[in-house]
Amino acid sequence: MFAGSSLRPDSGHCPYKKSLKARTGLRLPPGPLRGYKPDHRETFNLGPVGAALDLVEYAGVHPDEAIRRSLAATHERPEADPGLAAWTRFAVGQYLEGRPPGLLPVDCTWIVVTALGQTDARGARRYEQCVWGRPYVSTDGRVRELCVPVARSATQARRTATDTIDPTERADLAAAAHVLSRGTPHRLPDRFHWSDDAAPATNVDEAAWGPPEEVRITEVSCVDGERVELLRHNPDEVAQRYASYGAPELTAAVSGNAFVPGFDCEDCKYAPSCPALGRLGGVLDIDDRTRPRRVWSVTNGRSYAGRPGRDEGCPARERLRRLRLPDPEARSLTPHVIRGHAVHAWIQQRHETYPGRACRPEDAPDGRSAWSAGRWTVPQEQAELGARMVAAHARHCPYSLSSVHEVIHERTIVLHDTSADVLVLAKTDMLYRDGSSWVYRETKTDARRNPAQTTDIFRERPQLALAVLLSTSPLLGDNVSAARVELEVLGPTGAQLTIIDPFDPENRAAARRAVHELAADWHRDTVAPARPGSHCRDCEMAVWCRPSLPTGPASYSVASPGTGVVKG
Repeated sequence: MFAGSSLRPDSGHCPYKKSLKARTGLRLPPGPLRGYKPDHRETFNLGPVGAALDLVEYAGVHPDEAIRRSLAATHERPEADPGLAAWTRFAVGQYLEGRPPGLLPVDCTWIVVTALGQTDARGARRYEQCVWGRPYVSTDGRVRELCVPVARSATQARRTATDTIDPTERADLAAAAHVLSRGTPHRLPDRFHWSDDAAPATNVDEAAWGPPEEVRITEVSCVDGERVELLRHNPDEVAQRYASYGAPELTAAVSGNAFVPGFDCEDCKYAPSCPALGRLGGVLDIDDRTRPRRVWSVTNGRSYAGRPGRDEGCPARERLRRLRLPDPEARSLTPHVIRGHAVHAWIQQRHETYPGRACRPEDAPDGRSAWSAGRWTVPQEQAELGARMVAAHARHCPYSLSSVHEVIHERTIVLHDTSADVLVLAKTDMLYRDGSSWVYRETKTDARRNPAQTTDIFRERPQLALAVLLSTSPLLGDNVSAARVELEVLGPTGAQLTIIDPFDPENRAAARRAVHELAADWHRDTVAPARPGSHCRDCEMAVWCRPSLPTGPASYSVASPGTGVVKG
């Protein structure tokens, strides 16, 4: 069984995991730890939405009752937490507004079944191709449409479509259109019997069986209810594009054997045995393998525990961000956040365009007007400051050292902390090879002219703490004898470089404490309660958060979609 959505150009999926999911009959040998340790809570932000829509469209249940049922506890999962429930109620209403007019919902899925006369080189005798989304058909069967619910606005969906390759050349759309054009109604097995064959559907409207004259694929925003049409083809166009783009990528995906560690490892049953996943017990200083296997990074650790002296921790904030609930008002992308991303992107582009050439102050952008780097555009009011920060980097550019011969930006390091059974993820700002050893550099922007000196650099910047623990491990290469960690701070008046010795016992002890403080409560927590406070005012998840109301006179901020911030 294979769904074409895995072929999306921005999917970032591990090739081996894709092939493993498609070849459901494969049985992996037992590894050192359990292969699959799912979170008992919902991990898909559109899971309850789909369950509610099934009840509305296929069983005629009133939306309010359908939502109540989809959020209720079952023998498989607990009741949905308040933030996910709030999002689900809103998303269902928006999707129903954006349903295709004049089409009938189809209570099954179209599947293309290919039965072979004998077992092929992969050991398969039957292939099933399906699609993810909500199927519809016209009353005469001439039109089939697949509506794909998305947890983003139509504006973001259009931007995503234009940022990728031409939709007519996208393998995922070509494969999905092939299923819509050639598939017949089937019912998928439940998740406990996923390796079973799909069964031909019975008691399905006759319109769902006839060969269509037109197929459409549309994204429906669960944020604003708008529709973005991605594809509209007749069967001949579908066949041509499937042969050119869909079939080759589908064949490669089903045969994929490359390992790419990343977020895909979180629910991969092969993770404990994966040869490409580094293992390093004790990184989080937690000895407890009983919790669900999850991904932890400094970013979500900060989201859970907060920043020292700046804001309060909020478990619900980390939980809702992990669910990737939308930020409809783009509250997380403040001008200074955009400026910081743009500074990083400009320096990265410079290094990659002119490898080996040291940056100069005059290589910075002209700060007299808005400027762009990558997908980030610095607004006028931040342009000059951002340009000064880029220029300041020249003082400590790695290529100014004659011994530096390789610079890598934005490398993602994933390792399995086997003591905590947690996948630890670190996205490095910059790695460069000085001689034969790697240097792990964090580059930060700071708009303050005279920033206060921190007394505990690892608690203030825990990325450095994790860097200290990783830089002396074999994960960064065999020779770590000269490894070091650097903090480059770019400000309006220049740059500062702090060098940290990762072999120093005091540094390692302090780094371990800082990482443990960020991870320990998160690792134990199974409830993720909201902790209202002043930080709610700037939290993009406040739009969905539903904390218990405070009994005292304290004031906090909550928001409703489209209404901005409301004082409570």
